[in-house]
Amino acid sequence: MRQAVQRDNSLSSTIPSVPGSLPELSLYQPRAGHPDWPRLSREARALATLLRPKLARPRTTLEDLPRRLSSLRSYVSNYRYNRALHRQGREDYRPFVLHWTTVRSCNFSCVYCDDHQGNKYPELSNVGVLDTAGAQRLLRVMRTRASALYLAGGEPTARADLPQLTRFARDLDYFPIIVNTNASLLHRLLDKPAWRNWLADVDNIIVSLDGFDLASLRTLWGYNKPEEVMRNLLLLRELSEEMRFKLMINTVIQPDTLREARDVLDFANDLGIWFMPVPLNVGPTVDPAIRSSAKYADLVDTTLARKRAGYRIPGSLRLNERVLRSEQFTCRTTLEPQVDYDGKLFWPCKATVNVKPLGIDVLAFDDVDAIYEHARTLVEPTRFHGQGSNQCGASCNWTKYYTTDVYAQGLARPWSVAREVAEFAFRR
Repeated sequence: MRQAVQRDNSLSSTIPSVPGSLPELSLYQPRAGHPDWPRLSREARALATLLRPKLARPRTTLEDLPRRLSSLRSYVSNYRYNRALHRQGREDYRPFVLHWTTVRSCNFSCVYCDDHQGNKYPELSNVGVLDTAGAQRLLRVMRTRASALYLAGGEPTARADLPQLTRFARDLDYFPIIVNTNASLLHRLLDKPAWRNWLADVDNIIVSLDGFDLASLRTLWGYNKPEEVMRNLLLLRELSEEMRFKLMINTVIQPDTLREARDVLDFANDLGIWFMPVPLNVGPTVDPAIRSSAKYADLVDTTLARKRAGYRIPGSLRLNERVLRSEQFTCRTTLEPQVDYDGKLFWPCKATVNVKPLGIDVLAFDDVDAIYEHARTLVEPTRFHGQGSNQCGASCNWTKYYTTDVYAQGLARPWSVAREVAEFAFRR
């Protein structure tokens, strides 16, 4: 009998137990291999208690109103300028948002992540990265047109001067200021004096989270402590209301992680966190294994149903349906240009296949108009999206490019694009 009991105990020890849940969770049910949520929640609350007295308070709505109005005026002025270009048959539209790869460094090595040219960020050199002064000049030049700012990487929190740059961007009246991060370092960074203002200066924080199976994430991310991301996500949720930033989850949907993506959707919906689904691209097109999957079709239907029901999923219902179903679109990449870590603007597009992208040195110019007028003499961006030999040869299934299509269509129908912008920028 003793031996039988010992065999049973040995067998049960090889079966991972189902972790505990949280009171808020109902749609999402933790499974074996998922984090110990009660422990992570306790740790997050303890960290929030420790950090609160040290963090700078955000501006009130009234105090922040001049920045938001300044950004809105820039957006409206840009829109009018772009309508004039549209009437001339031109598509070198001026940008409404700057997408900046702040640094190539990253403490993750995600299997799906590269620089749109097939190169993994941790394997790329960081030589030539802009210093603080260069980064500030970049932000100043791009602000002559762009009203919003999207900071990405690599991992943007790897930049020690990120708090300086977000404060500088705030003082230039960028709105919203969006940071896409893996969040793994935030529990340490937020305790540093140099980072005490950071949460007060950002408007949107997007955390990359692709599932909850810890063993799978270690392989997928190339990072040994995925629980730190979940704990720090809960920490940000603890602080988001009082620090007045919008918290979002970005989930890359892959053929073999569809169940995990559904878990993240349910989790985000339970906790009131914005959920942004990103179907995996293979090169510049959506992975065909996703489009042909019945499980993916079910995930799409569920996501759209949740959007209709009022859950926090950014963008209009139509925009989400187009992205998730990989519908045809025409992107206008000049509306959301990507600037690399060294201050070079990819022209006309970073992901172009048929035409090699050019790098335009932003710091060599005083304003965006001068950059664009010079750049269009090198490669004409009008009708650049397509499969021709002089076109991009790509069809990237990314929300931002569908958004540029919505904006371009909105040049004839102003209110259609206004609704999209208002929800993303102003609804917390």
